[in-house]
Amino acid sequence: MPIRETEAMVLRSHPLGESDRIVTFLTRSVGKLRGVAKGARRSRRRFGSNLEPLSRVRLEYFEREGSDLARIEAADLLESFYRLQEDPERAAVLACLAEVADAFAREQQEDEAYFRLLRAVLAAIRDGLDLERAARYFEVWTHRLHGVLPPLSSCARCQGGLSGRGGIYDRREGDVLCRRCAPQRPPGSVPLTKVSPGDLAGRPAEGRPGALGPLAALAEALFFDLTERRFKSYDVLRSLRRGH
Repeated sequence: MPIRETEAMVLRSHPLGESDRIVTFLTRSVGKLRGVAKGARRSRRRFGSNLEPLSRVRLEYFEREGSDLARIEAADLLESFYRLQEDPERAAVLACLAEVADAFAREQQEDEAYFRLLRAVLAAIRDGLDLERAARYFEVWTHRLHGVLPPLSSCARCQGGLSGRGGIYDRREGDVLCRRCAPQRPPGSVPLTKVSPGDLAGRPAEGRPGALGPLAALAEALFFDLTERRFKSYDVLRSLRRGH
């Protein structure tokens, strides 16, 4: 098989045997890709720190017949976000982004828009974007790009607008309903009072404590309903913040 090349973001890696690592990438050209980096644990000369989470690399690999794992030939560092992870809270938020991307990236399917989203959000955090806004932006666009974000501006039943009292996300129906159509909150529903993705741009959240909270709750509900698992990085982030 010929060696292939693509730009990629490292999402995670874990040990394989005594000397190798299995690395998961979000690539620009082939979506999510998992591969074996031979000798990555035994010697740092070949890969160095280029396989650290959220490194952007120029990846060279070839696919092995009959195997779900590619063989990583090279991963040349293009951009590092390692310094961002020196702050514990920021590192925890970045871990959330990586875990979400790992769960939603399309395996072996071109997903350039998602690749560009992750890179852009990381660059914005590096340039000083508020962590809450960055996380909510990434979550909302993850759902939008993968076609699972319900309309947030109108009720799915009566088509009326959700201004004023807002609405709820009914997890049983997978839709957003206004207060008239759902006067009492069903179990597990998420309130969406006067909030929309517009809160992420153009209208600063500063001065409105918890303004993005409804979007955060909606994102986690959707994540759980779609993947049937809790994301550990979100629990770590909550524990860290409670400890402050």
